[in-house]
Amino acid sequence: MAGQIEGELAEATYLDNLRYASDQASKRDLTILIEPLNPFDMPGYFLRDTAQALAILDALKRDNITLMFDCYHVGRTEGDILNRFETCRHHIGHIQFAAVPDRGPPDTGTVDYAQIFAHLENAGWAEPLGAEYRVRGSTEASLDWLSAYRAENRDI
Repeated sequence: MAGQIEGELAEATYLDNLRYASDQASKRDLTILIEPLNPFDMPGYFLRDTAQALAILDALKRDNITLMFDCYHVGRTEGDILNRFETCRHHIGHIQFAAVPDRGPPDTGTVDYAQIFAHLENAGWAEPLGAEYRVRGSTEASLDWLSAYRAENRDI
């Protein structure tokens, strides 16, 4: 986590910490994920969008540090999730999703996740996706959105 801080010292410290984490992770063949958070949920958070994250990844040049591409945060901050995915795809280590703007189940909100999931599949994304949303009611009831994808034989 980048923390709620700003300025040149914050960036230098974050980069130093990521280098250290990368060195430690490489001893165990682990990957580090960095995740930009939107300013609506986390005001003042240092890592604020995918453009900044890509600049940090470029500065670090570490194979074991990748981007946590959270469709919810991208949707809240940057809007065009598919365009941002294409820009970031070679740096993405994991993808998460939730409804925009309220972080509910993905079958609510303003994002068409059927389109997002189809695009990811067509782009060759074969890694697991993470559903990180606020449950309304029981956990079981909040998983109803999955039935549409199972009916289409999708691996969601």
